[in-house]
Amino acid sequence: MATDAARIVFRLMSDPRLAAGVASAVAHVAVQMGFSADEGAALAAVVGEATRDAFPLLTDPDGMVGVTLEQFPDRIEVVVEHEGQALPAAGLDTFAFPGAAEAGARGLSGLSLLHRVDRVQYVTQGGVSRMKLIKYLPANSGTK
Repeated sequence: MATDAARIVFRLMSDPRLAAGVASAVAHVAVQMGFSADEGAALAAVVGEATRDAFPLLTDPDGMVGVTLEQFPDRIEVVVEHEGQALPAAGLDTFAFPGAAEAGARGLSGLSLLHRVDRVQYVTQGGVSRMKLIKYLPANSGTK
């Protein structure tokens, strides 16, 4: 694989069901990179959840959720962004409350995220909220 990143950009309008298509693309790219099918499915699930969770935060009925998938030689990065309400704050309570890994009603929890990805970054600036999910290719996997 080349050292340049490959990028796929999605702009999703008004329908959280479109998150399934994004999740499928993430799973496909992850497996092509050398992640196991289970790792690809886990990453796809968290990206799908993050994408669906962004739709209720849109304040404009015609607003969009953007998802950018970037493939690097050693990792995959997915950025979910939207204009509207800020992402819920991530703090100790997000990571430490009992049952965080199974949080359904609260959406994605910090503990749940860290079980399925290696790094999470949140930024809210100028009314745009971005969550970057990073998953590194296992050291014993070779890239294709």
